[in-house]
Amino acid sequence: MSWADLGLPDAPEPSGNETPAPRPRKEPKPPKEPKPPKTPKPPKPPRESGGQGDGEGGSRTPLILGIVAGVLLVAVVVTLGFALTRGSSTASPADTPSSDASTAAPTAQPSPSPSASSDAVGVPVALKFGGTGFTLVDKNAKTVFSYEWRDKAADAVTELTAAFGAAPTQRVEPGDGSSYPDYAVYQWEGFLLYDMVDGTGGAQRATFTQPSYATFSRNEVGPISMTAEHGLKIGSPATAVRAAGPSQEVPRGNVGSIRFIFDQSRSSAGPPVQYSMIADTDGSTVTAVLYYFAAGG
Repeated sequence: MSWADLGLPDAPEPSGNETPAPRPRKEPKPPKEPKPPKTPKPPKPPRESGGQGDGEGGSRTPLILGIVAGVLLVAVVVTLGFALTRGSSTASPADTPSSDASTAAPTAQPSPSPSASSDAVGVPVALKFGGTGFTLVDKNAKTVFSYEWRDKAADAVTELTAAFGAAPTQRVEPGDGSSYPDYAVYQWEGFLLYDMVDGTGGAQRATFTQPSYATFSRNEVGPISMTAEHGLKIGSPATAVRAAGPSQEVPRGNVGSIRFIFDQSRSSAGPPVQYSMIADTDGSTVTAVLYYFAAGG
């Protein structure tokens, strides 16, 4: 059917400039119904270590375990080291050794070396006399210097000077010119050493019966104690001298003076030369001790 059939003029041809008719408004879409919540998927089962398809995860598990084990091992070593160090440096009172001799462990003491104990010789403290000569000894009775009556006196004078702390005065005591020699006398305060001058008075030192002799009138000369035999000393009473058993008792020129001779038979030209001990008294106490060749024993 056309526009003519309806009694209407034909519709004009569109020129292309016509204003398009407005589009009908779209009706708003009804809101969508909310979707129902998804059902949570069940958890996947854990992968088996070392199985097929593990890929990188399977090789990482032993590494992690090794690291953890190493850390634990280091922690244990550090803890033990700290505990042992602390235990050795800070001992508890219970670990402190008791001072009780019954429980204390013996401590090893270093053995004294022979040179420091048994063989060491100290400074002289005494001059001991005997039949063959005299000896300087230390506080342990060890010999510092010894002298026999036929020895030359030079060394003795040097040692005695050091021991007494003073040098002696010197003089010569003349002999009789025929059978009794001259003597060089070395005199300290309280001690005298007589040394024959070889060849004087027709006497030879190598054969003469009294090449040297000594006497003392004090119990101490400087720091050195004089020690005679039989326990006698300057000031000992005459009764003690008699009790010691002398070989002979001889009155002296001075009124009341008595000379006591001990071990008279010991006097000998030797070798070695030996003398008797003589104690001179004023009749009541010892005033001098002499080591001399006592003939007639």
